Amino acid sequence: MGRDQKFSEAELVHRNEIDTPFGKMYDFTTPITAKENMLMLYQGKTPMWTPFGFGETNRIMCDCDPENKARSNPPEGRGKDGWGVEWVWVASAGGAIVHPGSPMVTDINKWEEQVASIPDPDSWDWEDCAKRFYEKVDPDKAIYASMPGCLFERLIALMDFAEAVVALIDEDQKEGVHRLFRVITDNLKKYYANIKKYIKADIVNFNDDWGSQQRPFFSNATAKEMLYPYVKELVDYVHSLGMYWDDHCCGHVEDLFDTMFIPTGMDSWGGQEMNDKRALKAKYPDFIFTVGPKGLTKDSTPEEVDAAIADFFANEGADNRVLCSAMGGPADLKEKIYIASRKNYDRLVAEGKAKL
Repeated sequence: MGRDQKFSEAELVHRNEIDTPFGKMYDFTTPITAKENMLMLYQGKTPMWTPFGFGETNRIMCDCDPENKARSNPPEGRGKDGWGVEWVWVASAGGAIVHPGSPMVTDINKWEEQVASIPDPDSWDWEDCAKRFYEKVDPDKAIYASMPGCLFERLIALMDFAEAVVALIDEDQKEGVHRLFRVITDNLKKYYANIKKYIKADIVNFNDDWGSQQRPFFSNATAKEMLYPYVKELVDYVHSLGMYWDDHCCGHVEDLFDTMFIPTGMDSWGGQEMNDKRALKAKYPDFIFTVGPKGLTKDSTPEEVDAAIADFFANEGADNRVLCSAMGGPADLKEKIYIASRKNYDRLVAEGKAKL
């Protein structure tokens, strides 16, 4: 077993079944571990199969972080984060929102006086959190640490949306925003340092939504002035700790790639399908996109599935260097993608195109 092993149907034997946010999945009997394969992708090499975004990592949202507790579904249906902001679980949406009607910060220039508290990640019980996490870790999979809203989303949580977007562009409010983002950035660096020390994460997720379904919430100039310095500092810091950066950023944000995603040095992005990922992958071939075969449903015919997979590996998946999504299709979609990507790897090696 190893990188020189050609695809064999013996690999399709299921090793175990796993739960994901999108239903049950299973692990194949792969020639190398899912962790080795995932890290090859992030190291700029050609993975033996297209790593799957869900099911092939150990995912953690640290329960020592008050916000992760506040935004989960507690028995009482609400809770407060480390800033003192109250969150309410919305069952129909499958997530939490800030308790409406009473934003904590009404004047961003006075935010230091108006926030109830400022979280200190160094004060959290990381040892106990790590102990609970490692009771269920699969050593054959990379560790992927997620955290909730970061810069812009924190501003929204404190001020509400309309006030937050105005604060980004109002000359009289920008200084207050910068002071807040400075504190958030310093706190995030503490968070990432502890994630590395105690959780030993391989990949960290930065969660900050920057767009609506049609366009970004702000211009490239605003992003460059107000967000770029802090995101760049954080990406560099994460890399200095030996971890990789996966960006969670919802909305139509492809217009921000030349301003934010590429120059900050992000490694990957799990964006949504309103973005033209095929064009983005062609323009930025070394960047890692989460993408998969298009247009499939659970009722798609075998012929439709095979055609979509062939189209995918002729385009975005041609170099195997993507995080693959197997959601939305028939039950055998993951298996078919795995087979196609393993055969694609064999082809790339034979043609001397694989990055080994």
